[in-house]
Amino acid sequence: MTESSSVFGLRHQARCLTAVTSSDEQSKFLAGTVGAKDNVVCLLEYDDDNGAIKPTMYSHPEEVWNITSCPRDEDLFFTCHSPVSSNPMKRKATLWRKPVIDDSINEANRNDQRYALDPIVTLDNEGIKKVLWNPLEQNKQIIFIDTNRVYLSSLHDSLCESILTIDVSPIWTDSNSPSLRQLQSAVWNPHQPEIATVGGQSLSGWDLRSGKSSFHQSEAHKSTVRAVDYNPNKPYCIVTGGDDAVVSIWDIRQLKKEPTMQLENHTHWVWSVAFNKLQDQLLLTSGSDALVHLHNVYSVSSASYLDDSSDNESADDKSDTSNSSRSSKPVDGLVRTYDQHEDSVYKVVWSPADTWTFASVSYAGRVVISQVPTDEKFKILGV
Repeated sequence: MTESSSVFGLRHQARCLTAVTSSDEQSKFLAGTVGAKDNVVCLLEYDDDNGAIKPTMYSHPEEVWNITSCPRDEDLFFTCHSPVSSNPMKRKATLWRKPVIDDSINEANRNDQRYALDPIVTLDNEGIKKVLWNPLEQNKQIIFIDTNRVYLSSLHDSLCESILTIDVSPIWTDSNSPSLRQLQSAVWNPHQPEIATVGGQSLSGWDLRSGKSSFHQSEAHKSTVRAVDYNPNKPYCIVTGGDDAVVSIWDIRQLKKEPTMQLENHTHWVWSVAFNKLQDQLLLTSGSDALVHLHNVYSVSSASYLDDSSDNESADDKSDTSNSSRSSKPVDGLVRTYDQHEDSVYKVVWSPADTWTFASVSYAGRVVISQVPTDEKFKILGV
């Protein structure tokens, strides 16, 4: 596996990217464009052995502002979209199915061709910012958010049935200007039926059984909070990023205290944060400074807890060899900065197929696929 990055240009501006989460044998990503016309959803298939990227283009009728792949069927995905230069409050969400493509088509011709997507259902609501699939259900439950509400719904073929609606507007404080009193992002809790939302300066949790608030921090950041992710392996651990250029890691049981860790490597707004799904000490962040940072947050990860539990050997059993091996263990800090972008990096995602591969997209329409440095990988694996 090479440590050099692979780059693909979308020919249009772009703001969204997602991993094809059901593809566990090959790294695949979906990106959507926000050009003045001829917008596309692009499937990028990455070859981990030689670093090659194979693109497949699908015509999309409107600008694509958010994209989410189905966790069980790689041919299904949602986009949040709107006509060019339209009011964002009119933004809609549609579930699409990719067509079956004849493998016998010449690859050069395939790269130049645009295929038609099959729309399955367009949600009735307007102003939708993001759609989330329930990671624990068989394609049946989704959550979508607008500026002030969270909607839990079930999917049945081409029908979408409402289950629960949560009004989050009571969390906004007088210190939030009217333009900032809106949700920016959300993430499903992988440990229990709960969703975490960010917006204004706040971080909040919502119980999806009762619809009530489960936790709240009204001043999580000094300015707008734009990014959030749950640690997939360590309950109660959440990371946020905001316009104050700060990344904060929280224990949601102790929100009245300071964050358990703060990272200040960015110099402008933080747009995306992502825990590695297997090695959760690895954290990706990206922002308007055109940079992607790879951090090791070992001390607040599940790896630290597991190592502490296994280190109950007596002092007499500690040899020079064991001390040497411990000195090579991962430590907190910035692992590497990736600077292949020249514009704001709006999204960074990990590959479900390869623990050490990730992708990022910038407003200029550049998708960069990169890897964790080999020496950091070996430290984590203990070899």
